[in-house]
Amino acid sequence: MRIAFSTLGCPEASLEQVIALASEHCIDGVEVRIHDGGIVSGTMDRSAREQVRAAISRAGLAVLSLGSYIKVCHPGPDELVVRQLRSALELAADVGAEAVRVFPGAGMDPTTDFYGEAVTELELRGASRLAAAAPLAEQLGLKLLLETHDSHPRGVDIARILSPFGAGAPTGAIWDVMHPWRFGEDPADTLHSLGGQFEYVQFKDATMDRQTGELTMTLPGAGDIPLRRILELIIAQTPTGAGTWISLEWEKAWHPELPGLSEALVALRAVLGRSESNPSL
Repeated sequence: MRIAFSTLGCPEASLEQVIALASEHCIDGVEVRIHDGGIVSGTMDRSAREQVRAAISRAGLAVLSLGSYIKVCHPGPDELVVRQLRSALELAADVGAEAVRVFPGAGMDPTTDFYGEAVTELELRGASRLAAAAPLAEQLGLKLLLETHDSHPRGVDIARILSPFGAGAPTGAIWDVMHPWRFGEDPADTLHSLGGQFEYVQFKDATMDRQTGELTMTLPGAGDIPLRRILELIIAQTPTGAGTWISLEWEKAWHPELPGLSEALVALRAVLGRSESNPSL
């Protein structure tokens, strides 16, 4: 098993500070957000991209994905979304990332009827846009990874968008554990639905008010998300653990009141250690 963290958890950190955090906590990889003023942005020139790539390579870190905010199912011109996808793929290749993270972003309430005509059309458009960018992804040796998020929070929802893509396609899924759990999908069902499209899992934890649906983020292991059960499901699927990535998506950028990333990484290690030492958990 390999451990990573998202730079969402240290939004003000420089690249040097991110690398130092990774070294301190024996981290194998990072998810790097694309945002203006951050470590990686779409406005970076060639020299800046090469510097990021070289620094990460020297540190021996893998970049699981660049976290874009592209919404592949969002209503609007297809050409704009495909252009955004291709630009993000080129950026990922330049900085040495393995993939680009994208969102569904259909702009619809996930509790609505997901088999309605309007939703089906948006899902087909999302798949079509991914397919239009797939040749470039394949050429660059990268993947486009669709996260369980927003309008499509469950594995079964993501599977519908990715259903046109067969084995070997440069597409896949990221399992953000909070969103399927929040909408009542059992972890075993999430993993089954994502199937061969599943690339890696993002760990986080929270409690939820069952009356209001309001979430309160917690340190890993202190909330209600069944992290150890999820881990055991993943280990059961890949018993040796080889190639399995667990990435901590600590939402410090959105919740500045949360403890620092270092504390969250220590808590994550405790969760993983307990699970690995006792498979019955």
